Amino acid sequence: MDVPVPPVPVRYGIGKKSLPFINNDRNKGILLVWARDDDAIAQASTGMMSKSAIANTCTMLPTIFLNHGGGPLPLLNRQPSIASSIQNSLPSDIPSAILIISAHYESAPIAIQSRLRHKLLFDYYGFPPESYQYKYSPAGDEKLAQRIHTLLAESNVPSQFESERGLDHGMFVPLMLMYPEAEIPVVGLSLHPSLDVDIHLTIGKALRPLRQDNVLIIGSGYAFHNMQYLLRPTEFSIQYSKEFDLWLRSVFVGKINNAHLENKLVNWKEEAPHATECHPREEHLIPLFVVAAAAGEEAVGEVDAHVEGKAAGEHVVSNFRFS
Repeated sequence: MDVPVPPVPVRYGIGKKSLPFINNDRNKGILLVWARDDDAIAQASTGMMSKSAIANTCTMLPTIFLNHGGGPLPLLNRQPSIASSIQNSLPSDIPSAILIISAHYESAPIAIQSRLRHKLLFDYYGFPPESYQYKYSPAGDEKLAQRIHTLLAESNVPSQFESERGLDHGMFVPLMLMYPEAEIPVVGLSLHPSLDVDIHLTIGKALRPLRQDNVLIIGSGYAFHNMQYLLRPTEFSIQYSKEFDLWLRSVFVGKINNAHLENKLVNWKEEAPHATECHPREEHLIPLFVVAAAAGEEAVGEVDAHVEGKAAGEHVVSNFRFS
């Protein structure tokens, strides 16, 4: 059955034969359906599109892992390479909502942010006064929060709603760089404080259906996170980061094979070079594991952006995309 759709502005995706089709209450009334061919575009232009045509034209957003930098430094132009890498990881398609998993949020049971409108949590110390004055207030998404709760329950992962906590810097720093207008609803998700790999792979798998709902799943961490070396980099620590980055590439680039991936990740401390030197505690690495698992068996991983460590004292890190 054909359903009438109000006329909408035509805007083509960059480098794609695609058109956003708009008719939903999310995103200030915007839902994106990317039409893949001329027939779908013609249907859209006439204001008529069948339900099956809509389903067939949807493309799934990738899952991405971002290096969010040190505190507010990317926003202060103190880590320009990190800021650029975040902006270069911006998907070309516009999500209906964003789910972000931050290295700076741990809770047992898993916490799902359910605020109607977000505030900021300035969870850093000793930075310039202006870094405590940022304003960024995207809407929450109660329906998405409830869906996440249901998906986790179906995978036997206990979770709870959290309506008080603001967006920490692992959330708001990349979001301000990627979506500065705060026009897209956001839900934050915690890690489990055990940092158990199996638990977080289960969480990632549970979140897979969200990709079909035009939800962008972001893991926000840091591929090299040893505070001693970040504050006082050495020739050795920079070399550690290079070798660890190469290992991450060997694991996450290419088609995802779940059994192989899970074996690598469960044993990462034994397999990865300089594992504990790069991550004395792995909370900044685990978001990468979650988004890789969320991508699904048929996903292909790639390096989305890369910080080469050319600046003085800069460690080598990569952002990853799974699509």
